[in-house]
Amino acid sequence: MTLPGEDLLVADGLTVRFGGLTALHDVRLSVGAGTVVGVIGPNGAGKTTLFNVICGFVRPQAGRVLWRGQPLVRHRPEHLARLGIVRTLQGLGLFPGLTVLENVLAGASRHARTGVLPALAGAG
Repeated sequence: MTLPGEDLLVADGLTVRFGGLTALHDVRLSVGAGTVVGVIGPNGAGKTTLFNVICGFVRPQAGRVLWRGQPLVRHRPEHLARLGIVRTLQGLGLFPGLTVLENVLAGASRHARTGVLPALAGAG
């Protein structure tokens, strides 16, 4: 179990290149348990690439991603989703006839649903 203040997710020295374009260069990020972090920047800054690396959709040329101290770079996205490491795209694709809670639960995996209600309660 990770305690508040301990690093839950660490990206260390991530570099991703697509041909001659460097999308990420030596990116470092650490997220402690119980914290909320925002990643902002202009179009083309590498935000989506960073999340694609963390979620296993893109492999970096250099660097590593750790979840609770364990390396993630070789895991498939579906394995990471079972750990609760997922992302959503900006085009939300909400179901207009559902409540906010029903929309959240519709996207949550069976394993993640057990933690959804407490997490939402803590978010206010």
